Amino acid sequence: MAEWPMDRPELRTIITTYSVPESKLLLNSFIMPKTFYGLAGLQMFAGAMVQFGRRRAFIVTDKGVRALALTVQKMLKGVGIEVEIFDEAKPEVPLSSIKPAAEKMEALQPDLIVAVGGGSVMDMAKASWILYEAPQTDLTNVDAMQPIGLRRKAFLACIPTTAGTGSEATNVAVITDDTVEPHRKEGVVHPELYPDFAVLDPRFVLKMPPNLTLGTGLDALSHAVDCYLCRSSNEISDALAVRATKLVFKYLPLALKYPDNPQIRLKTQIAAMIAGSAFSNGGIGTTHAVAHNIGALFEVHHGMACGVTIPYVIKFYAEVDDKYLSFAEELGVRGGSNEETLKKLIDLFMDFYRKIGAPTTMRDLGIKEDDFKEKLDTFAQYVVKDPTGPFAPRQLTVEEAKELLMDMYYGRL
Repeated sequence: MAEWPMDRPELRTIITTYSVPESKLLLNSFIMPKTFYGLAGLQMFAGAMVQFGRRRAFIVTDKGVRALALTVQKMLKGVGIEVEIFDEAKPEVPLSSIKPAAEKMEALQPDLIVAVGGGSVMDMAKASWILYEAPQTDLTNVDAMQPIGLRRKAFLACIPTTAGTGSEATNVAVITDDTVEPHRKEGVVHPELYPDFAVLDPRFVLKMPPNLTLGTGLDALSHAVDCYLCRSSNEISDALAVRATKLVFKYLPLALKYPDNPQIRLKTQIAAMIAGSAFSNGGIGTTHAVAHNIGALFEVHHGMACGVTIPYVIKFYAEVDDKYLSFAEELGVRGGSNEETLKKLIDLFMDFYRKIGAPTTMRDLGIKEDDFKEKLDTFAQYVVKDPTGPFAPRQLTVEEAKELLMDMYYGRL
């Protein structure tokens, strides 16, 4: 079984230490891609690629959204850029599936890689981009402190077809280690992995079905909430996280009610991107430590899994950290005591979930009790080892992870 970088206790300790607020006085940064958004965003992007001297593009997509990739291909060809489409990206990005995409890139020698799809497609593009630029890289052992050398051959652009993952704005590629049983989700994290460009075109998300709209919206919400509550966050990420939370609260119900409205859809895209920018620069913790492994162990949609975790993680963090108080204030939640404020904050999320028909427990995700109990030990161990762990304000033991997971399964708030 491969040892991923964040399996190493010394690295987790360094990151936890660096994530304390006091370290921000020493060094901080905030990175976002150049972003084109709105109904003319794709045209502006294509024109910009000519200005940047791009001549050959490799589009990574999947068969489900190939028609949208063809739209991008037509736009790029219209400005004189040669284009090849690779439509074999797989859900959850199995580790074994990445090298074939990189080999296709190597054959074309593109100077622009364009991801057209959801989170898995964008993560696939990032991971294969690494192998295209640096073929000897071991994706299970990418050292964020050592340069890879990206951009010597190509820029990366991301055009999301969902509104939730925020991968178009992050330096993370989430992949599934399919060399172990049960499979394990891991993140390849590196400062060079930020996309150079993001394009938010609301026409690309108009056809999302209700369940996908809901799940991806909850993913964006978890990015925003967990980032704000992490002590690794900063003033810029906090501002974006609060704004993203408010946008999701306002526009996700509207997107479910009026799915063909491009103005509403664009608002959800912006929420997803700024939430992605927030957590990529400010950290994310236990919501994703749990959700990554719900997906890996039980094959549940990542966004739905993320949504379930939020109220429980707020409560879990609140036992050791009081940042939930300022978050509650930002959302207009006030109580006569800290305890009452916490209860009202959790109720705000639970009421929102009921309003939009979102699951509130792991059992609601369709996970059988026998299956949950059988995998609980492995589940807890994977949660504790998850690469997001060091950014959380509360570090989990295996026993604490088990207790938290049982709370989430049985709905114990």
